[in-house]
Amino acid sequence: MPRFLYVVVVALVGWGGMGEGAARAQAPIDLRVTDAPLTAVLEEVRVQTNLELVYAERLVQGRTTSCSYTGDDRDAALMCALEGTGVQAERVRRGQYVLVSKSNQEIGAEASPRTSLKGYVLDAETGERLPGAHVYLTQLKAGATTNQDGYFVLSGLPPEDYAVRISYLGYRSADTTLTAGAGPVRISLAATSIQSEGVVVEAGSTRLDDSERRPGMSSVALNRLDQLPSFGEPDLFRALQWTPGIRKSGGVSGGLSVRGGNPDQNLYLLDGAPVYHPWHAFSLISTFQTQTLRSTDLYRGTFPAKHGGRLSAILDAQMKDGSRRAPKAVVGLSVLSGRFRIESPLTNSTSFMVSGRRSYLDKLVGRQHPVTGEDGRRDTLRTGYYFFDTSAKLTHRFGPNHRFSLSYYHGRDDLDLRLPFDLSLDFSSWLRPADLLFEVSQNWDNRVVSGQHRYLVGDDVFVTTTGYYSGYRAQEASFVQPTTTASLTSDYRVQLSDAGVRVQAAYHHSVSHELTGGLEVSSLQFESTLESDLQRSSRTATQRVQESRVSAAKVVGYLQDTWTPTPRWTVESGVRASYFSGGNYVHAAPRLSVQHVVHPRWLVVEGSGGLHVQYLQRLRDRYSLAYDLVSSRWVPASDRVRPAIGGQVGLGTYTQLRPGWTLEVDAYARENRHTLVPTDALQEKEGIDGPGIEIGALLGQYVTGAERAVGLELSTLYEHGSWRGRLVVSTGRTIVRAPARSGLRWRPSGLDVPVSVRSTLGWEGEHWQATAAAELRSGYPVTTPEARYQLGDPTATRSTTYLHRPQVHNGRLPPYFRVDLTVGYQFRVLSANWTATVDVFNVINRDNILDQTYRPTETGVNINRQRGLPILPLVELEMDL
Repeated sequence: MPRFLYVVVVALVGWGGMGEGAARAQAPIDLRVTDAPLTAVLEEVRVQTNLELVYAERLVQGRTTSCSYTGDDRDAALMCALEGTGVQAERVRRGQYVLVSKSNQEIGAEASPRTSLKGYVLDAETGERLPGAHVYLTQLKAGATTNQDGYFVLSGLPPEDYAVRISYLGYRSADTTLTAGAGPVRISLAATSIQSEGVVVEAGSTRLDDSERRPGMSSVALNRLDQLPSFGEPDLFRALQWTPGIRKSGGVSGGLSVRGGNPDQNLYLLDGAPVYHPWHAFSLISTFQTQTLRSTDLYRGTFPAKHGGRLSAILDAQMKDGSRRAPKAVVGLSVLSGRFRIESPLTNSTSFMVSGRRSYLDKLVGRQHPVTGEDGRRDTLRTGYYFFDTSAKLTHRFGPNHRFSLSYYHGRDDLDLRLPFDLSLDFSSWLRPADLLFEVSQNWDNRVVSGQHRYLVGDDVFVTTTGYYSGYRAQEASFVQPTTTASLTSDYRVQLSDAGVRVQAAYHHSVSHELTGGLEVSSLQFESTLESDLQRSSRTATQRVQESRVSAAKVVGYLQDTWTPTPRWTVESGVRASYFSGGNYVHAAPRLSVQHVVHPRWLVVEGSGGLHVQYLQRLRDRYSLAYDLVSSRWVPASDRVRPAIGGQVGLGTYTQLRPGWTLEVDAYARENRHTLVPTDALQEKEGIDGPGIEIGALLGQYVTGAERAVGLELSTLYEHGSWRGRLVVSTGRTIVRAPARSGLRWRPSGLDVPVSVRSTLGWEGEHWQATAAAELRSGYPVTTPEARYQLGDPTATRSTTYLHRPQVHNGRLPPYFRVDLTVGYQFRVLSANWTATVDVFNVINRDNILDQTYRPTETGVNINRQRGLPILPLVELEMDL
């Protein structure tokens, strides 16, 4: 465990202890009244004891009390004030009481029976249950979050009426009064209407403690994604890039980098099942169809104990159950793809959702194109590419306490490419028939099946059982002919299978304690095959057939306690223990987060720390030109590969400057060990015959290293009327240490970005909406040569030129700047709601440099620059029935 993590965890615990110590400090209490109104005496008790008393005004009106007490026992002073009034105090948690009436039979009894306040939060339009909704008792300053079934429970309460506020991201908040001890209530939230008795709709909260916040977690408002710039259609991953600390690892392509971490350090979950390659179109579009999702939670650096297996981030997405009220259909058409979604009830207890999407550029452009050379020779150029994905979910409710859902996802990309030109990729003379050519057929797909059963045991225990299968497959068949007599034919395939069962139980002991525990068992299979034929000359050929199979088992157990000792303090502690059969590794990863409401109007402070273990790392063959996609393989921990271990601590503040204007500031520090770093960061893929599929050959291109990162993130959101603006500023450094040409020293990571500024400004009217978004960040690090030299033999006719690059990442690319624009119009035609959207990518047409390489020549150095996309308008049309 990193040393600095020990220090911060101890500081967090000490901070909480000091806060409680301050709460226990009590000035002498002097209470002397005779036949005084109970209302006035209770107020005096509040002032002198600092106790929080919750009661209905009608309960104390008209009652009087006599009391004489001197001392420092707050509870005794309260009991003295209530003596003989027919009212008794029920302790909810430390320093907090609910006053209830004593019946004739209960006078003199110790306490009235405790009960629960429980129910479901639903979508008013579809009837679908909303997970992650906040249910907050405004007087008790206590709350709960609905689970994945939309169920909430607050236990250990006296049977009284309570003022409750219900809120959910993207929905209108609702205030109502609920009775503890009654049956489960059903509360429907919508953007314009609330279905529940005695509800007052408010535009938003003016207090910071009116909702529960979890350190490191962000919930995505899925119904607002269409207001953010996208790549032709609403996309979850592009929307996440407007979250502090998240960006693409490349300018256009590449995975998500969270706080400078590698993309393989993120775990993506869909209905509890992991998705191992969540991208289409070479990382331009995510595989998650945004409009099929019910909720999405993102954890950055700080995970609850139920999540683990990665070092940087966890994305937990849940698919929609389907409308329970009426059939619904949505059809969308963008420049890149067409899509549909249908959801409908089948019976009163059964509903379904099914969706599909496919790109159609291959249908418009065609898969084969004839080319003709100057000599009249003909050849064929192939440029076929498409992707598709399908999602489906069936949900059945066996009764009020049983619910089962079955989810399915399948997505695939397919590329068929034939370029009849030499490997120099000289486009100056464009494509022409040639004996030198490059052919590749690539395809990759994800298939996920997940079944979940949720069972409410009594009122206070919720058991969720999940069984899943996740499979990732990729194939790359290549034909490379670098000369008229040499060629390489290869067929490289990889497959990863992950099947597991998870059982989780949540026990709501009281408003102060919620215990969560679980057990997960999973089996992983890694398979690779390679068939290749290397023709070195007309008489020399080498054939190779290889096969590799690796299996591993993982067992995980976790326990977590969410403790709210007072209305202003929340402590979430837990531990996650894991066993991985590859190498027989056993690890225990503790987690701790603390939240303190310094002022209910102005300031919330959060601190967190924890350890994480990652048993899988994704590596890429950096040598062979023929292999690119499939050589990017997940490698499990083993006797040769130690699991990566990371620790992260964070400290953040949240304040509401005024209603509708919030400000968040977060600081973090993390350290990862046993991560795999390329041996030669400057290695270019120029070999024809690769090292093969053996893991040892792949590991030979990597060394074990360490990584550190520190950063500060600021995010402010302002909403007023039809306007909505956001500003995100991130500063930080990410450095790595691994053996390299410059020795064992700390150097900037390839994803190190010292400064990043992103902003959006949106306006929404009755029919029109528009959003402008801008991003400005430091350029990525680049290794710049410092000298050029030549070596040669006295008998040779020509010397060989080399570049001298003593340090890795000693330079930096120019700053990156881009402005995007989105304009949408909503209208109604043919009894359907239509939305037309125009997205303009890089509206200022800035020529951004994404990468830069250097090649020596006899007279100098050629600089090759990879540039970002120019201005690109994209159009989408969506019909909602």
